[in-house]
Amino acid sequence: MAPGIYDLEALDCGDEKYNHWLRESAVAAISAGTCAVYALVQRGPNDQPRVMGYFAVSPTQVVRHELPRSLQRGAPRVVPGWLLAKLALSTELQGDRERTWGSGLLVAALDVIVSVADSGGGKVIVVDAEHAGLLDFYAGHDLIPTGRGQPDEADLRLFMKVSTALKALGGEAAAGRD
Repeated sequence: MAPGIYDLEALDCGDEKYNHWLRESAVAAISAGTCAVYALVQRGPNDQPRVMGYFAVSPTQVVRHELPRSLQRGAPRVVPGWLLAKLALSTELQGDRERTWGSGLLVAALDVIVSVADSGGGKVIVVDAEHAGLLDFYAGHDLIPTGRGQPDEADLRLFMKVSTALKALGGEAAAGRD
């Protein structure tokens, strides 16, 4: 994710916070070992790869009572998991009903998480939606909110079992994954 190799300036996802994080913090986060960042790239002028979208994944843990009730049964007191920390897509690709780039990027993130969970453990996937406008997108991909939001604010944290993601990706749930 080196700035000299990838054109990080090309990304405009419509949210300056995400654009800024990619340009200013992603390399440091990768170097510090706090997350892995995966990019959707397109050849730009002079064949330099342009970042058109990205996602960041990091290990996390969740206290059982913070999970939606449907995911609490059989879970240990502290549940190991994976945080989909960032997911951003260029405004040039947003809304493409034919290619569904946003869904594709989320599926790629879930695939990465399932792969690392297979070798490194983890039972849940956690997504913190930045704002209520993203809730329908994530819920449409079977992520479950906790249901604990205040009446005047949205519940922005969503969850999915790793085994659910594995099944959705066409795999068989590994023994002990639920």
